[in-house]
Amino acid sequence: TSSGEGVDVDIGRAFSFVFEDANWVKKILIGGLISLVPLLGGMVTYSYMLEIVRRAYEGSGDELPEWDDFGGYLLRGLILFAALVIWFLPVIVLLGCVVGLRIAAADTSDNDGVAVISSLVLFGVVSVLILVIVVWSVVFLPILAGRYAVERRFGALFEFGEIWSEVRRAGAVPLLLLFVTYLAASMIGQLGIIACFIGVIFTAFYSNLVIAHGAGQVYRRARSLGEPAAPTSAPAF
Repeated sequence: TSSGEGVDVDIGRAFSFVFEDANWVKKILIGGLISLVPLLGGMVTYSYMLEIVRRAYEGSGDELPEWDDFGGYLLRGLILFAALVIWFLPVIVLLGCVVGLRIAAADTSDNDGVAVISSLVLFGVVSVLILVIVVWSVVFLPILAGRYAVERRFGALFEFGEIWSEVRRAGAVPLLLLFVTYLAASMIGQLGIIACFIGVIFTAFYSNLVIAHGAGQVYRRARSLGEPAAPTSAPAF
């Protein structure tokens, strides 16, 4: 447990809360099966995770959400996906430019030295971009998930000043603790491989719920210097 500014982050709770729902087996089975649907299934399940984030942020009980709003889950998942693509757009463009230059260099030169140098440059740039993505995911992704889960506004994902303030209030230790939780939950998610690879569908979904609950707690800490935002039923945009 990490505390600060009067707000605790209880990672143990993130691992155990699922089992307090009387229908947890059914809900996890449904989530695992939905996740098998290409692309759209992922949108729905990640939006379901946002509901976990919101509930953990509010401290409004640990029952798992019902699977009774597929349309809403799909819409919110699509909106979050679009926002994340925009956030990653500079990285995508830079990577595309570097790959394009590497291909051009290979096509226009028969010099092996040029090919080696361009390959090394490409490797270096890709390595840096991977590091940027990891750091961005650790620092910003929990805050973005929390903002959208609580406010349900597309614009909330681009209020950069407020986002940075919330990152600072969340603190480095809770964010790193959440990342360690992600690694531990991911390892648990792989345990389903033991069951002829089929079980991984459901253990992976469980691990996502763990991460979502932890993210909700971290976001509650990020908003701890003010009153928590009340949930809204306003349109997603």
